[in-house]
Amino acid sequence: MSINSTQIYSLLGNQSSIIPLAVKDGFSCVGMTAGSYVTGKEEGMDRFIDEFGTEIIWLGGLPVYKWLYDKTIIKSLGFDDSFDARNLKNKEILKKTKEYAPSNEIKAAIENIEKKQGLYKKLAASKFVVSTVLSILTYIGLTKLKQKYTEKQIKKHLIKEYKNKNNSINQSNEKKSVENTPTPVFKGAGKFIEQLAYNPIKNMWIVDGAITTERLSDSRNPQELVGYAIKEAYSLCFLYYVGGKVQDLIEKNAIKKYNRNISLDSRIIEDSYLKQIFDNSSIQNSLEQFNKIKMNSNGKKDIVELYDFVHQNPENAIVKIAKKSNVIKCFKNTDKIDSRAYLDIDSIENIHKNITQLYEQYSNSLKKGESSSKFFNDLKKIKRKSIRTNFFVSIFALGILAPATMLLKRKFFDKDAEFQTKKEIRDNLVREGLIV
Repeated sequence: MSINSTQIYSLLGNQSSIIPLAVKDGFSCVGMTAGSYVTGKEEGMDRFIDEFGTEIIWLGGLPVYKWLYDKTIIKSLGFDDSFDARNLKNKEILKKTKEYAPSNEIKAAIENIEKKQGLYKKLAASKFVVSTVLSILTYIGLTKLKQKYTEKQIKKHLIKEYKNKNNSINQSNEKKSVENTPTPVFKGAGKFIEQLAYNPIKNMWIVDGAITTERLSDSRNPQELVGYAIKEAYSLCFLYYVGGKVQDLIEKNAIKKYNRNISLDSRIIEDSYLKQIFDNSSIQNSLEQFNKIKMNSNGKKDIVELYDFVHQNPENAIVKIAKKSNVIKCFKNTDKIDSRAYLDIDSIENIHKNITQLYEQYSNSLKKGESSSKFFNDLKKIKRKSIRTNFFVSIFALGILAPATMLLKRKFFDKDAEFQTKKEIRDNLVREGLIV
């Protein structure tokens, strides 16, 4: 199955997916590993195991452990593991999840959870804790295995190197070299906890924070400690913070410079559906329908009315776009909303706000004589440019700047640029009399 540019930009521009993070961190792994190989094969292999092993745990640990928890603990207790425990917070919403259940089987499953909701809430909370802790422990295990493997390989190499050198000396009867050590490569709470538990990106913050803590606390020497500090500072900054800030700046600039709102999910901007509903003006009716939803005292749409609206108006453009953006999750391969999933009201309202602004921009552009095709082609180009810029900044920082900073630090600020773990192992072998 071939992948075209539209699909690539849709994947890389999906802010709710871990794919953009995986790609950025992948470049970081390559850059850090390549930089370490410059200083020596042993350090390069040590870094390779650490970086790529960590990425596998970081990206796959939480989903795998959560899946195992669902299929063992939750399933064994007779619960439907697809039901989101956040639906239990509001009695009216819980009632609606049964009313709009896509099948009688799912309705019965929800009723079963309703009867034992106290237990189900505890299971949901423990799933978050258990999967996070197991991911952290898996990384700690990887670190221990990596360190033992590296030590074993370095010892093996140094002893072999020493024996070969002795054999060479005995055979050629040449003078022993003055140098005894190799020349260095270089010369010269509540709501927040809920977000952490249910947002896959934010859940990874905890694992990443634990990985950073473990790396710093379990460093084998000051050289490794400083190296990890540099690497983790770049990663935490550019994976989580800078990327979002860069995207915000680009989106504000797109409105200011081009009068285009590019905040919608890239999958929507890349889809021809958006142009279709703007061109035939059907979006107007959808916006008017959405605007009729009653507001609550906080100035937001009433949660129960909005819940009813998205289920009762499947043809409304806002609802369709929310489904295409995966803000509203559908049941299996149908267009029916899966009432077991949590409905993020704020995200739906943001879609409505962004589409309203974009349609106003579209209408103003047509009045000025600009064609619909040009408007949407420009919109797509600006969105793609924003994704490329965001990725370039992160990839340059993580894959080039971070390893370069570590290499420069080793060259200009360290007294000895050699891989310190190798040096320490060599010193121990000398003390043990295995080499001289």
